[in-house]
Amino acid sequence: MAYSPEFLKLVDEFIFLANRMAEQGNPGEISAAILFAAGRYNAFNFVSGQGTEQDQDKAVEFYVAEYRKALSSNLAGAVGPLVKPQN
Repeated sequence: MAYSPEFLKLVDEFIFLANRMAEQGNPGEISAAILFAAGRYNAFNFVSGQGTEQDQDKAVEFYVAEYRKALSSNLAGAVGPLVKPQN
């Protein structure tokens, strides 16, 4: 899937912030916080976009599927290069 430069710029801004936080924090905790924040924001986005209780399961399925695709693509290096930790 091709992503627009504008979309990738937004992604890079989140990664920049996370990397800055990781300089003085626990990367695992920061990763968990990003995931939790994404869930919170997506729930807000769903509810404020007139999402209904009947559609909540579909929304969860959608967001989980999108996360799975994003994680798999990034682990495969399809979106950008992965940087392996230095020993």
